[in-house]
Amino acid sequence: MANEDRALLERAQTSAAGFGELFDAYYDRIYAYAYRRVGARDAAEDIAASVFADAWRAIKRVRWQGKPLVAWLYRIAARRVADAYRARRADVPLEEMADAAYAAVGDDWDRAEAMAAVRRGIAQLRAVDREIIRLVYFDECRGDEIAALLNCTPNTVYARTHRALKRLAAWVRSEEQNGRADG
Repeated sequence: MANEDRALLERAQTSAAGFGELFDAYYDRIYAYAYRRVGARDAAEDIAASVFADAWRAIKRVRWQGKPLVAWLYRIAARRVADAYRARRADVPLEEMADAAYAAVGDDWDRAEAMAAVRRGIAQLRAVDREIIRLVYFDECRGDEIAALLNCTPNTVYARTHRALKRLAAWVRSEEQNGRADG
């Protein structure tokens, strides 16, 4: 994978067609990343477009560091998402994302209750824990990609994910126990 990314970077730096390959390879992932954070198609499209416009302007200055190329694009996307939120003065729409998942379960009340509990639990986590869970489970990023994005090692990504999931599970168990005691 690293050799493919390096070759893609070199092509993107030397020709518009090469940059087109970069765009084709990663647009869907960057769009999905933005959409999961802003919850609106138009805004996600604008963010993805600005990511690739920024990448086009900076591509000649990028030096190969042995890290996945998509991590560089995710870092740009994270800045553009933050810009969008600063402009909107809103928080990440965890509620909307979870409500869509909740609606998808239909009449399966137990599953819907479990999903609602997980949604509430995710909302209670620290921002860094929410981000690692989003990258791993919603954005389906690989460990090496997340490591490059967060500037850490893949082992650190694994440890952070494990700790975030433990905190989430503890919160959900606590809510279930409190719910049974109240009911």
